[in-house]
Amino acid sequence: MTSNRIRIAADSVCDLPADLANALNVRVIPTYVNIDGLSVPDDGISLNRERFFRELPSMKTMPTTAAPSPGDAEAFYRAILEDGAAHIVSIHVPENLSGTLNAMRLGAEAVGEDRVTLVDSLQLTFGIGFQAWAAAELAAAGAPLESILDAIERVRLHTRVYAIIDTMDYLRRSGRVNALVASIGGLLKIKPIISVNDGDVSSIARLRTWSRAERRLASLTRDETPLERLAVLHIANKSGAESFLEGIRDLAPSDTLVIETTPTLGTHVGPGSIGVATLNANWRR
Repeated sequence: MTSNRIRIAADSVCDLPADLANALNVRVIPTYVNIDGLSVPDDGISLNRERFFRELPSMKTMPTTAAPSPGDAEAFYRAILEDGAAHIVSIHVPENLSGTLNAMRLGAEAVGEDRVTLVDSLQLTFGIGFQAWAAAELAAAGAPLESILDAIERVRLHTRVYAIIDTMDYLRRSGRVNALVASIGGLLKIKPIISVNDGDVSSIARLRTWSRAERRLASLTRDETPLERLAVLHIANKSGAESFLEGIRDLAPSDTLVIETTPTLGTHVGPGSIGVATLNANWRR
């Protein structure tokens, strides 16, 4: 199977900006944010991020999030196949954190399981995005399916995602981390740093001030050099993300992206947080 007929797909938690996804020919299926009984596609258009994150702290009923339906997944895959794809590599948010992968599996069964390869990214935000990016470049270059899947695995092994959480209230209410981890941020206003690894979210540091947390985040980023790619992440804190990037400019690739994560993820993390997704250049060895 030649990869000029392989297409790469992901869900919107991958945080690929629309222009980059279009340039890479990565198809993105939206997840959903449920607000006051209304289910809104998290597609970068239907939900105004600035307004959503501004209003989130004062919402009486906290939003929830949802996976695409199996019907959504089937229609998504059929559209890609009808556009000329012979096979789809579909990369998604970890199965233990979301129902997305299961919905996509049901959609794949409807169009023919032999036409879709599903990948649990075991990552979040641009940790998924890096996998889709590398896969899409290889697909465009004519690599076979086996090489694309091998590259996804190597990218995953060389990717790290870290974040300073401004408040753990949102994660606690979402139930997406265990009670012990969620309680950490309430202790003496400690700023936790969390990591995402093998599909799990864990606390790796507890700092008493934001400035100390930033210094630790910078140190963690430096530990992952040499960097091929870097994304500085934020939730309603672009100025904080840009300021952090300036502090690590010496190790940041020239094409480093500053990304506001999707409301699907932001609902569970909350405004004010910043983070990084790193891809070590040694993934190509």
